[in-house]
Order: sequence, then structure tokens, then C-alpha cells
Amino acid sequence: MLGNKIKTLRKALGMTQSELAGNRLTKGMLSQIENSKATPSMSTLEYLAQQLGCEPSDLLNEKEDYLPLLNEIKNDKKQENYSAIYDKLSHVVSENMPQGVMEAKLYSLYAEAGLYLDKPNMKKYIELAASYFKMNSLFLDSAETLWIYHQYRLSHGNWDESLSILNEIRKFYSGNGLEENTVFQLKLLLDEGIVLLALEEYKTSHTRMQEAIALSKETNVYYRMDDIYRIASNYPLVMKDDKEFLRLISKSRQYAIFSENKIALMMFPLLYAVYHNEITKDYKKAIHYLEEFAINPEKIDELYYLEYGKALYGLGEIDRAWKICLNVIYPVRWCIQSM
Repeated sequence: MLGNKIKTLRKALGMTQSELAGNRLTKGMLSQIENSKATPSMSTLEYLAQQLGCEPSDLLNEKEDYLPLLNEIKNDKKQENYSAIYDKLSHVVSENMPQGVMEAKLYSLYAEAGLYLDKPNMKKYIELAASYFKMNSLFLDSAETLWIYHQYRLSHGNWDESLSILNEIRKFYSGNGLEENTVFQLKLLLDEGIVLLALEEYKTSHTRMQEAIALSKETNVYYRMDDIYRIASNYPLVMKDDKEFLRLISKSRQYAIFSENKIALMMFPLLYAVYHNEITKDYKKAIHYLEEFAINPEKIDELYYLEYGKALYGLGEIDRAWKICLNVIYPVRWCIQSM
């Protein structure tokens, strides 16, 4: 057993649990791992191997030594050189590899690089990686592998499939270590909120964001809280609840300032323009915020043109509004309905 092997090697080296745990793990968590009551994630396993002066494959009884290759790929990933990762692993990965942890890692990296490059047939390697991790009781690594595929489908606008993957992760992995990783739970809740928003399920999206906010407060983990509060603000906007919208947007802005998220901070003028178009009907203020937003021309998109057209229409400038809306890629009827 993995836990017993870690304990045996630690004792052979004359190390205490506190020494092995270092500043990365608690002594209690290490004790659970050694007694097979908890399973370490791949990153924790790598840390323990480093502390013990061995390789993760030594702890896992892996026959094939892929570590030199994985170390190369780690550097490629830091540089976001996905072409290099894909090319290196294309000569190594096959569909019938031994069901070990290292093979699962190779499948996961290969699929991630392939998805980034839009290569075909990557889903099967995601499924193999997730399955191999699961067989080795690395449930969090398995969930994170499925999350990679969800991100790919999300980026391509496949909302229903993306939501299905998120539900699969939450349903199966709850009770299998997912609760121990607050950041990953917040990732899932945030992404589910985004997908539900795209599907126009505003109330359910808002509920997920409230769950994320409650979890953050309970655990004192503040992962992407600016985005979470911003997504949460959409439901009160739809419901014309101006006080709640402004409260949530204010919280979002505070977290964006705190985390120095410059990209998020650039978006707030656009959000205030939407607020004035939809709730206060102060179209001059909406245009003021839109002009402030346009200081960063690289951020101008269809929503900017749509909101500008709505503001001009509200001011009675029909011809200008129509010309602005011609920049919107959405169907023209969308512009007309929005006005």
C-alpha cells in the first residue's frame, strides 16, 4: 500500500512525521496518508517523494521512468509551449498503456496540449487519464482532468455539454476528497455559474454564486471573488434590483482592486453602462461610462456596441443607434429587441 510504503521509508530514514510533513502538510494529514485513510494528490505525492529523497515512481512502484520527460514538459508548460508538449508525447502515448499514475499524468498532459491546439480525438485521452487516476484513488486529479475538458467545451460555447461535465464532477467526486480542496470547489461553482448565465438560467446561476460566497467566508479562501461577485450581480440586474446589483458590483470591484486584477477593473465602466441602460434609464450616464470603457480599445466588443446603441436609442438618436448596432455580430433582431 502507498501509505505503508511512505511510512516505512520515513522510518528507515529516521524522519519524524513533523519533519516529513514540513510546511506543506499537517502532521494529522500525513498520519492519515500513512494509515491509508487519505490519498495524496499527485502534487502532494511529488512533495513527499522530494522530502524522502526519491521519485514518485518509487513510491508507486512504477516500472517505466517517465520523470525526465515529465520534467521537460513541466518547463514547456511554464512557457505555454503546447506544441512542444504535444510533439514529445505523441511518440510516447498510446491507448493501451499500463494503468499507473505516471501514465495517467501523461494522458492528461497530452490531452490538455491537444485540446489547446484543437487536435481531434482528445476526449478519449481525457477519459483514460481520469479513469487511471480514479483507479489509483487520486480522485482530485481525476476531477481536475475532467475539468480541463469542461474548460475546452466552455471556450467553444458548448454550454450544455460543459454543464453536464461539471455535474458529473460534482456528483461523483463529492465525498471522495473534493471537499478538501476549497479552490477546486470554488472553480466548479464559478464555472457552473458562468455556464448557467450563458443558458439564461439567471436565478440558478445566482444561487451557485451565493454558495461560492458562503464557502469562501467559511474557509477564508478568496479565489476569484471579483468574478464570483460580478457573475452574482447578473440576477439582480435582470430583476431590476438596483440596490443588490450595486452592492455586488461594489464587492466585485473591491476584490479586483485587492487582487490587482487590471483586466477586471477595465470592465467596470461597461457594467455601470449596462446598469444605467437597464435600470436607471439615464442614457447620458451610460454613454459617459461607455466612453470611459473605450479608453482601452482592445476591450471593445459586441456588448459595448450593443449598449452604446441602446443608449443612443434611449436618447432618440435612432440613425446613430442603428449604425452602431451594425457592429454587433449577433442577429440584427437581437439589437432591435434589446432596444
